[in-house]
Amino acid sequence: MDYRVSLGDETKEVKINPGSNPDSEEYFVILGGDAGKRKKILVLKRKEDRIVIDIDGKVYSIVQLEWSPSATTFLANGKSIHAGSADSKKDQDSSSSLIATANELVASNFPAKIVKLLVKEGDAMKEGDTLIVLEAMKMEAQIKAPRDCTVEEVFVKEGEMVERGKGMIRLKFG
Repeated sequence: MDYRVSLGDETKEVKINPGSNPDSEEYFVILGGDAGKRKKILVLKRKEDRIVIDIDGKVYSIVQLEWSPSATTFLANGKSIHAGSADSKKDQDSSSSLIATANELVASNFPAKIVKLLVKEGDAMKEGDTLIVLEAMKMEAQIKAPRDCTVEEVFVKEGEMVERGKGMIRLKFG
């Protein structure tokens, strides 16, 4: 499958193919088309909130921050990486944001100021309800509930500055 991967300002086209052994979690990433550089990826361990992989002998801990049907953002050893299908289009407008969750933790996708905190512990939220409004570079982004949930913990307050990847709210689903 073809993907477009961005790390900071650098974007590369990659192809990901499964390995030949169907019993192992082995994949091959090809950078720069079919004739490009080939890297072997082996999934070493899967946990609820992360996976541990080996890429050409180097071990990485991966935590998913954001997911949509056409893209994902994850942390790999502390670096934020965005990957989307090569033909994906931006599936949201600039006034709202897909929620960034890792094991039910809502995290900021970018450094920002919390303009509005619209929830408190114990609040029942419906899918699409706005949880937080963030501001970065004079633009606002609404962080919305991905599905029906209850606010379990709130780690921030209005006016606070948050770093990229900072946990802001813990949600309980179901």
